[in-house]
Amino acid sequence: MNHDNLRKLIQEKRDASYFFGTVYDTTIKKAEEKLDLTFPKDYREFLEEYGCGNIGPIEIFGLGPNVESVPNVEWVVKNLREKRGLPNYLIPVENIGDGSYAVVSSVNSSEHGVMEGVVLQWISRENDPKKIANNFGEYLHERLLNL
Repeated sequence: MNHDNLRKLIQEKRDASYFFGTVYDTTIKKAEEKLDLTFPKDYREFLEEYGCGNIGPIEIFGLGPNVESVPNVEWVVKNLREKRGLPNYLIPVENIGDGSYAVVSSVNSSEHGVMEGVVLQWISRENDPKKIANNFGEYLHERLLNL
């Protein structure tokens, strides 16, 4: 998924959207250090340009002004790790309902059978997350097309 194509699609839906806006590299690096992971390239690009926010009913976790609630990815990761056993290599990007989250893998891992940047559907009751997109850009693009 081309970042410019995603940007164009988001722009087309601007009347139904709200995003925090630009997040600086230093803020992103601090979040990565705090979470002990690295954000994949396309998710990092989203954070840099949009931060976090929503388009219609789709709420995308990211970085923004409030660090103590949704949609702040640091807060979501911390809570899901503590309360639901979220593996340390997964980054939740959206609550897709019924205890299910879209998560991005932060590592290439033969142990976990995933590549960095792949988007999975993670449910805490299941040990085997299912792949739902090749990367964050593709995932978000598909979600927006279905609005």
